[in-house]
Amino acid sequence: MSDVMTTQKAAWKLFEQGYNCAQAVFSHAAEELGLDEEEALKIASGFGGGMLLGEMCGCVTGAIMALGLKYGFSEPNDSIGKGIANEKTMEFLRKFKEKNGAHRCKDLLGMDVSIPEEKMKISQEGLIEKKCPGFVSSACEILDELLDD
Repeated sequence: MSDVMTTQKAAWKLFEQGYNCAQAVFSHAAEELGLDEEEALKIASGFGGGMLLGEMCGCVTGAIMALGLKYGFSEPNDSIGKGIANEKTMEFLRKFKEKNGAHRCKDLLGMDVSIPEEKMKISQEGLIEKKCPGFVSSACEILDELLDD
């Protein structure tokens, strides 16, 4: 991407304004990939908090959506396109786990957002504010590398 620092700051700002992690990461790359920010925010809106279940981190799903937008395939028998999309996805997953230790929200936060008592504790301890911006930043950095290939 052309200006990594500017786009990372924009992604952080969205996150700080109350958008979820998937929205921050996906919208980070959207304009360069031909999608306007509002569309990107809408598409990614249901993927934050591991799809609200503490599963795959929204930073990861947001990045994978962006990789699909650039490298994805649309023909059912496109084995070359499928191979490229899968390779980029696996590379992102590997690098994200190397930097952050996990892919799932409940593993990254150490608690499960889908369990009301744990969600309350996450909020009380400020874990989202403390940890998630770093996940957004690292996802954007990795995504930038892979989109520039």
